[in-house]
Amino acid sequence: MSDSVTAPARPQSKFASFLREPPVALEVILWLLLVAVVVGIRLYLWHLLPAYMWSRDAGSYTFAAFQWLDTGEMVFDGRRGPVYTLLIAGALKLFGTMNGVVWTQHALNGLAILGIVATARYCWGRVAVLPLFLCGICLAAYGLPLHLGQLIRNESVLFILSAAAFCSWWLALKRNSQTWLFIAALSAGILTMTKNVFVPFPFALIAGAWFLEGHTLRGKITRVILVVCGFALPFIALRLDNEVSVHVNPPEPQSGILFYGRTAQWTKLDGGIEPELKAKIRAEVEDYKARPKLDNNIVIKRTIVPHLWRELQAQGKTAVDLDRLCRRLAIEAVKNQPKAFWGQMCADTYKLNVRGVKNDFPSPEQVRDAIEELHHRDDDQRVHPTMQVEKNLAALEAHEDKNDFRLFHRLLSRALLFQFYPVFETTIALCFICLCTRGREREFFLGGAAVWFFNMVLLCTVGRPIERYLMPLVPVMFWALSGALVLLWRTALRVKAEPVSISVSSESVAEASR
Repeated sequence: MSDSVTAPARPQSKFASFLREPPVALEVILWLLLVAVVVGIRLYLWHLLPAYMWSRDAGSYTFAAFQWLDTGEMVFDGRRGPVYTLLIAGALKLFGTMNGVVWTQHALNGLAILGIVATARYCWGRVAVLPLFLCGICLAAYGLPLHLGQLIRNESVLFILSAAAFCSWWLALKRNSQTWLFIAALSAGILTMTKNVFVPFPFALIAGAWFLEGHTLRGKITRVILVVCGFALPFIALRLDNEVSVHVNPPEPQSGILFYGRTAQWTKLDGGIEPELKAKIRAEVEDYKARPKLDNNIVIKRTIVPHLWRELQAQGKTAVDLDRLCRRLAIEAVKNQPKAFWGQMCADTYKLNVRGVKNDFPSPEQVRDAIEELHHRDDDQRVHPTMQVEKNLAALEAHEDKNDFRLFHRLLSRALLFQFYPVFETTIALCFICLCTRGREREFFLGGAAVWFFNMVLLCTVGRPIERYLMPLVPVMFWALSGALVLLWRTALRVKAEPVSISVSSESVAEASR
C-alpha cells in the first residue's frame, strides 16, 4: 500500500512574484508610457500631415453642420444620420476650422484606446499588467484608427462608440451594474443609428441577463427593460426632433442598394420582377458584366442605381422604395446565380482572412486622392469658410513625398498584435477564449463573437471586405487577441507556481529512514 506525499511548494522567486504582481510604481510608469505613446504618435502624424483628408462622401456628412453654422437650423442627412454631423458641428463651433474635426477625432480615439486598456486591466487584474501594456502599445500604434482619424468620415465615431459599448458591458458584468448595462445599450443604439453593424449586440445583452447571470425573475425583467430602453432612446430622441423640426430630410436606407451593388452582374434581365425597369437598365447591366474588373461603386453611384432612382422619382416614389427595389433585385439575382454568389462569398472570406495588414497609412496615393476630391467636389459640396480649402490643399501638396512618412510607417509595423493576419487570428482567438473562460467572462466573449461573425458574413455578402470597415470591430480584435495572450500568461505563471506532487510508498519512506 502506498501513500501520496506532496512535497512542500518551493518558495516563489522574487522574479516570479514580480511577474504575478508588478509593483504599483512600475504600473504607474507603464501607464504614463502608454499615455505618451497614444498622444505622441498622433502628434507626430499631425506634424507629418497637418491637414484633414477630404473624401467623396465628406460633403454628405458636413453639409448639415455647415447649414447649422450659417442659419441655426440643423437638418440631418437622410442617409448619414445625426451622430457624426453633430460631432462635426461641435468641433467646428469649438475650433472654427475643419482641422478641428481631426483634432477631436484623434482626442476621442486616444481616450477610447486608454479606456479599452483600462477596462481590460480592471477586469483581468494586476497579473495582466505586463502583457496588457504591450498590447496597449500595439493598439496605440495600429495604423487603421490613426489614418481614419485624419479623414472626414464616420469610422472614428464607430470605433469610439464600439469601445464605449463593450467597455460598459464588461464593467456591467464585472460589477453587476444596471447603470453600466444601460450605458452599453445606449452606446450600441447610437452606433446603430450611425451604421447598422451591431445587430446581435442588444440580443447578446438580453440573452446574457436572462439565461446566464443567475438573476431573480425581477432582476432579469429589469435588465431586459434597461437594454431595450437604452438601445431605443437615440431613435426616440431623433423621432421627437423630427416632430418639432420645420424641415426634415426623408430617410435614405442603403442596405438593399449595397446588396444589389454586390450582385448587379447577375441581374435576371429576362423575366422575373419589374420587367419594364429591367428593360431600361439592360444596357448598363450588360456593360457592367463585360467589365474586366467589377466595382460596386460603379453600380451604386454612376450607372444602374442612379438610373433606377430617376425612374422611381418620375413615378413619385421615395428613396425607401429604391432601397426595397434594389434588395428585391439582389435577392432575385442570387436565386438566379447561387453558385456564382457562393463563389464570391468564399473568395471575399478568403481575402478578408488572409490579407496582410497595410502599414503605409497615409500613403501618397491617399493624399493625392484627398487633393483630387477637394479640387473636384460634387455640386452640392459647396465651399465653406471653415474648410480653409487653399490652406488645406497647400498642406496636403507639401506632404506628398512618401519619404516623409518612412519612420511613421516603420512605427506602425511595430504594432505586432495587429500585424500579419489579424482577422483570421481574431477568429481563432475568439474560439479559443470562449472555450477557456467561464461565467461572465465567457458571456462577454460570446457576445463579442456574435458581433464579429455577424460582420464577417455582412462584409462578404452585402458589403466589400475593405479594411476601414473593420473599425467598429477593433475593440473586439483587441480583447480577443490580448485576451488569448493574457490567458496563456496566467496559465504559465500558475504552472510555475504549483507545488510538485511526488507519490512514494510508505515502505520506501521507512527504508529511507533507517
